[in-house]
Amino acid sequence: MKQNDKRVIDRFIELALVDGESFNERMVADYLVAEFQKLGIKLCEDDTAGKIGGNCGNLYGFAEGRGKYADSEPILFCAHMDTVAPGNNKKIILNDDGTITSDHTTVLGADDRVGIAGIIEAYTEVLEEELDHPPIEFLFTVAEEVYGLGSAALDYSKIRSRIAFAPDCSGEYGVYSSCEPTLISFEVHIKGKASHAGYEPEKGINAIAVAAAAISRIKQGWADDHTTLNIGTIEGGSVTNAVPENCLIKGEIRSGVHEDAYQTMEYVESVFSEEAKSAGAELCIDKKERITVYRKDPEARAGSALDRYKRALGKQGRETLAKKSYGGSDINSLIKHGMDGLNIYGPMYNIHTTEEYTTVQEIVSFAELLKILMVLDWTE
Repeated sequence: MKQNDKRVIDRFIELALVDGESFNERMVADYLVAEFQKLGIKLCEDDTAGKIGGNCGNLYGFAEGRGKYADSEPILFCAHMDTVAPGNNKKIILNDDGTITSDHTTVLGADDRVGIAGIIEAYTEVLEEELDHPPIEFLFTVAEEVYGLGSAALDYSKIRSRIAFAPDCSGEYGVYSSCEPTLISFEVHIKGKASHAGYEPEKGINAIAVAAAAISRIKQGWADDHTTLNIGTIEGGSVTNAVPENCLIKGEIRSGVHEDAYQTMEYVESVFSEEAKSAGAELCIDKKERITVYRKDPEARAGSALDRYKRALGKQGRETLAKKSYGGSDINSLIKHGMDGLNIYGPMYNIHTTEEYTTVQEIVSFAELLKILMVLDWTE
């Protein structure tokens, strides 16, 4: 293994071992501030922590361009600092077959520490090799795993780039997200009427029964070929000898068509309203659009993020692979704020599970891909 190859692998493992579940990314941020300082880049932290109730804000840094590309249009590289749970006290195993895993009691955290490690390694090599490059912006976000809260709270007036790459798409080498959804989360509050379950149950209005009647009518899973509906939690009642007065239901809708997300939400509201009215219960529904859909035209225009990604992959003898995603990412926020962003391949598999893994060879090739994106002559 070459020295630089070993360095990026060691970097990833080092990063993966740092605790940083959503809203608790402080140690990751401190690590990045120190490492980028060694590269001559000052990472500045914003005020997002106070907005979302976390212990850390987003980090932003700017690198001046060099050589013949010094005055070129800047490009931005984005990765998120948080991991899903269970993500603390990880043990990382470098296996004989070249895979890297946790001990299977936690996630590995390749999502998205492999993205961070790749960005650092790519820029380090750009500096070491004294390569010409355009101005580069670095953005490391918090709470991406929670509806992209960090990037949603970012002050976009600070961003100079039009083009942005976020290596946060799992799958085969060369994959990118061609579509990411509108996501609406909702809470349904049902208020019935309490009464003694043994003496006078007929005087009560069972809020849980109202919820059950509504849920039994609602088709969950795939509502159509581009929309999903899920009711994830239900809470109600306090004791077994009382008709439950309150019930709280939480769910979400994701759709590759913005209007269909809201039509599905209207359907959910109508069903709960009908059941509540029939039972004489009170109803309150809170809903919030968390992320907004985007779609990428496969016929990439010259100079676009997708065009650049295709050309960089071509330098490695690879091709792009379009993938519809229903997860959402920081790219949803970047595109919503007018940027040409692309969620690109990162070597991560079985993400959000304790079986998550990456591979040594893919991390090495991935870091090289990011370096190509940083220095490739887009005027060729």
